[in-house]
Amino acid sequence: MKKIIEGLLINYQIVGHGKTDMLILHGWQASLEEWKPTADYFKDKYRVFLVDLPGFGGSSRPNTNWGIFEYADFVMKLIKIFQIKTPVLLGHSFGGRIGIILASQEKIVISKLVLVDAAGMELKSFKTKFLGVASTLFKWLPKSIKSKLGSSDYKNVGDMKHIFVKIINQPLRLLAKEINISTLIIWGERDQELSLSEAKLLHKNIQKSKLRIVWGTGHWPHRDEFEDFVNILFEEGI
Repeated sequence: MKKIIEGLLINYQIVGHGKTDMLILHGWQASLEEWKPTADYFKDKYRVFLVDLPGFGGSSRPNTNWGIFEYADFVMKLIKIFQIKTPVLLGHSFGGRIGIILASQEKIVISKLVLVDAAGMELKSFKTKFLGVASTLFKWLPKSIKSKLGSSDYKNVGDMKHIFVKIINQPLRLLAKEINISTLIIWGERDQELSLSEAKLLHKNIQKSKLRIVWGTGHWPHRDEFEDFVNILFEEGI
């Protein structure tokens, strides 16, 4: 389904008819498609709202170079437009950044926060720091050097480059400390994009949080070990 919101064409799906709402926010360069198995798993318990965030999947790119707070404001508008009430909010990676902001601001009531390999703790490697400071020089570097610098997200960023650089340079560590709701942190043991150290830091900063590891998986535990992933959600009362 598609709807014009704030001048942008937004692709979304609603799965299930449960009495409780769940909102799932995908990661960078992803779309709602990869979360359909999770939505199907919970369709009897929840009304699951899936959305392609602006610039991804079937949704239009923002008209200006948004930062993460513009994305959070956009999701707040979605919640109001679709009357999503006290949802379980699940955010993966980039979507986790948005979840941290929304949960910390308390402008909406979230029943539980689930952060899956969530970005935002800013434990930056030399490569990431280099790209944040010298991203404007990146296009002038030889291809042999480009291939060795930056995450796969940056190297395949396309016309979202300026948005990506803006987002990764907006720290959220202090906001995480403001979260006062029950939070489940799920992390792939072998995540090469966001290390397990970032999961532990997130757990430390969010007072009411619990950390669960999906062993043997990387940055996408919901894809790599789906059964283990949903079993953790079930065990933790999601």
